[in-house]
Amino acid sequence: MTLEEANKNQIFIPIKYSCFFLLLYIFIYNPPFAFLPVSPLEILILPALIYIWLSKRWASLLTVFKWELTILGLVLLFCVFREIGHFENIFFRANIFLLLQAIILPYFVISIYYRLKNHNNLLKDMTKVGVIASFITISMLVFPALGDGIRYHLLKTDDFTELISYRSFGLSEGLTFGYGITQGLVFTLLLYYAQEKSKYLIYLPFVLISILFNARIGLFPAVIGLLYFLVIKFNVKLFTIFLLIGASLYFIIFNTELFSDYAKTITWAFDFFTQSSDLVSGNSTGSDGSTFDILFGEMAVLPHDIWGWLIGTGENIFVSKKANSDIGYIIQLHYGGLVYLSFFVLLIGGMMFRLKSLYGNNIRWLMYILLITIIVTNVKGLTISIIPSLRFIMLIYCYLIMEAKDRKRVENQNKELANLSA
Repeated sequence: MTLEEANKNQIFIPIKYSCFFLLLYIFIYNPPFAFLPVSPLEILILPALIYIWLSKRWASLLTVFKWELTILGLVLLFCVFREIGHFENIFFRANIFLLLQAIILPYFVISIYYRLKNHNNLLKDMTKVGVIASFITISMLVFPALGDGIRYHLLKTDDFTELISYRSFGLSEGLTFGYGITQGLVFTLLLYYAQEKSKYLIYLPFVLISILFNARIGLFPAVIGLLYFLVIKFNVKLFTIFLLIGASLYFIIFNTELFSDYAKTITWAFDFFTQSSDLVSGNSTGSDGSTFDILFGEMAVLPHDIWGWLIGTGENIFVSKKANSDIGYIIQLHYGGLVYLSFFVLLIGGMMFRLKSLYGNNIRWLMYILLITIIVTNVKGLTISIIPSLRFIMLIYCYLIMEAKDRKRVENQNKELANLSA
């Protein structure tokens, strides 16, 4: 390579990196832009398929993720039989996109990343994108005119988004569910990297605000991360700095005028802790005290007969006009029964087993956090669906699997070279 070519390459690297960040943001958060006829991810599918085809990576993709593709293929096959006789698509189309967004698109994003950065560390870049998302949320909070411009002119809106406008601040889909969970996972990764460099703690308040003002369900992975890194793996320096940041955040929210216009949202967000305490203690002292009662009371709509339990009714009970529910397990159970639900249990169980077999106890903390997040948040909604948090989780998972496979390939090559030179 000549000096001129090297200089050109140095100029284009930041541009390529910025483009990748944009790709990563779109993949994870998939903003529902009003000026696009379909979502950005749907537009991305065709280029991804073409790239994988032209780069002759289909064989590698099918080999590396044959277990996951098999389970998701069985899910689609079940949907075909389950929806025979129905005049409208229920979950078949959604599960096609689930397969694409859980395996195909992550494989595409990681392949692009390898060409750009030669393996480096994708998880760190994912946290950077999460921090950028939190800055967008805070900008919308601090500058209401900007927030209204993004909400009403840049993004698609409907009656529901207007109804929950007091807690939907961000450039993402699923602001009231998947976005918050994603930010909770970003919060946990920041805690992990803060063990080496304290500078990562600076971003925690911003990410926490992005959770509190959108979807308090995202506090679950954040709290799990805090329990692990501040209690189980106690670090005095980390604990002290976190307390200082927490105290500062409390002062900013409750003792300044910065968030005075969002009193309703703040009350709603912090009521999460009251209701969680009530659930554990058995009391009912919360301000609205009804979230858990509704979830485990009127929304716990169970099938009426044995066939309903086994293979479901083929109904999406989330939109039912009679007895509806937004509990993920109930929705899955009503649609396809225990058979349908078991496919997702096998998928998640198989994923954890693969990570355990490839990494042992090296990433045990991450495995536990991902697993608990999926199990707990699927109570509040459909976690295993086309939402930001699942794409975030699957990108982590696919990256770890591909990294382990590549490491093993390099080790085998080195052994072969050593044998040849012996």
